[in-house]
Amino acid sequence: MILELDTSLLEKLNISINQLVFVNLVLNENQINNQDIHFLLSRVSELEIQDLINRNIVIVEEKDNDKIYKLSDIVESTLKVKSDDMFDEFYNTFPVYVIRPDGTKGFLRANINKCRHEYKKIVGKSLAMHNHIMECLRWEIENKTTTGKLSYIKTMWKWLTQHEWECYEEQLLEETKQQTESLYGTNVI
Repeated sequence: MILELDTSLLEKLNISINQLVFVNLVLNENQINNQDIHFLLSRVSELEIQDLINRNIVIVEEKDNDKIYKLSDIVESTLKVKSDDMFDEFYNTFPVYVIRPDGTKGFLRANINKCRHEYKKIVGKSLAMHNHIMECLRWEIENKTTTGKLSYIKTMWKWLTQHEWECYEEQLLEETKQQTESLYGTNVI
């Protein structure tokens, strides 16, 4: 199992690493019955969870002898970026249309509701994943614009369903690495 942790919460909430794991599980609503989840939760002591409850970071609701943990409204409002806001940023960044090589106008942002659902499925509530996708999208747009190949960009639906950002992750890392290497020794004192 891969669990993405937002380490900025350590300072924002002044919590331990075990509490960070617990808060991230609550934040991602990843509380399904899964052996990996139970293994992680077994590492978090009751005292650490009770501390989160006492500090009004987490609230607990009991339903049918089950405990359901949620972030308090105060913490949730300060930490979460709504997934609708994340999709809106993605949508507004994506080009509206391009002129295809055959001269026709290709509209790229159709199927908005399907795209919104797919984006939420991919990103969930992970701000880090959203930022990563946005960085890859911006890089692709800039790269295709400078090379004159923007007319070949995929529609938003295909871009999302085919995980197009993954094609640009390596290129983005390589370009960043080259820029860092080319700057070596160029600082003037």
